[in-house]
Amino acid sequence: MKQSLPEEQKDDIDPVGAKVMVIETLLSSDPPDVVDRLKHMCVLPGGLINNSLRKKVWPRMLGITREELGKDKPADDLLETHRDWRVVELDVERLLKRYPPDLSVDKRKALEASLKRIIMRTLYGTDYYYYQGFHDIAITIQLVLDDEDMSVAILKKLCDTHLRVLMMPTLVETVGVLQYIYPLLKRGNAELHDFLVRSNIGTMFALPWLITWYGHNIQENVPYSLVVRLCDLFVASDPYLPMYVGAAIVLDLSEEIFQLPEDQAEVHMFLNNLPVSLPWESLISHALDLYSEYPPASIAAEAATYDPQHMDRRARQRPKKAALAGQDNQNLWLAAGVALSVAVLVVAIGVAILSSGKKTEQKS
Repeated sequence: MKQSLPEEQKDDIDPVGAKVMVIETLLSSDPPDVVDRLKHMCVLPGGLINNSLRKKVWPRMLGITREELGKDKPADDLLETHRDWRVVELDVERLLKRYPPDLSVDKRKALEASLKRIIMRTLYGTDYYYYQGFHDIAITIQLVLDDEDMSVAILKKLCDTHLRVLMMPTLVETVGVLQYIYPLLKRGNAELHDFLVRSNIGTMFALPWLITWYGHNIQENVPYSLVVRLCDLFVASDPYLPMYVGAAIVLDLSEEIFQLPEDQAEVHMFLNNLPVSLPWESLISHALDLYSEYPPASIAAEAATYDPQHMDRRARQRPKKAALAGQDNQNLWLAAGVALSVAVLVVAIGVAILSSGKKTEQKS
């Protein structure tokens, strides 16, 4: 007969400590289903608890060993020849708020230099395109692992699996993933779904959620522990799960959304500034329930049929790198320069014509 602990002893059990012991036991005993069981630990409330465990569990789940680290490591001067080097350099320099505030200037600069190498080593020798938002995921990996070679290995693996569709030359594949949010909203709250469709906000409101794993939207509102907890979840799950979390968030905010006018700008702004306090573990649980009930394959056909008017048409056609802030500024200055040159040329021609006319009059 199975015996249970007395109630007073149950109250003494530390659930966090118990979970740490379970994870450590899994890592040391290495059962045949260890990867599946570790993924289950990532999904449960609290994720992997601490960075010490993440340093062990993430590589184990992704099949990475220390023996393979640092192989074929390109020289720094080669990294600077990559097409995306300058954009990466600018993006990393804008990540000041993601680093601990008590770091010395020298330490922060060293971490920034390391992050640039991590990102460029991940991209070097591949056909993947850097996108603005990849650096938000990369810095989370960097801060957790505190190991440049392992960070590169983890990111390379994620690019081959979870982030693959985001690393394409255009946003076509990315928009295809974003479209999954509407079938989920329709099943969760048809009235809310119709409200958002009438508001014509499309899917771009969810783009930062997907491409940064929520690191960009919530970094100023929530503790670092939530950012890494979400990273635990997404590393251990299907690449489409960020959209299920997004659907759970929107469904949870339905009352607030219904208070808004059916206006594209206002609804978009609201969803791009998530409230400070969201019930994240509850939202994750809801997202997992949605995934269980409506897996990606079951809604793929419906997601693909959503009318393009619900999307940003320009996002389907332009290269991602042209959408980057740094490139946008460069393009604006180039356009301004061309316009100015044309204006100067027109004025010069006008002056020449007038001068020629006056000379003709004088001769006659």
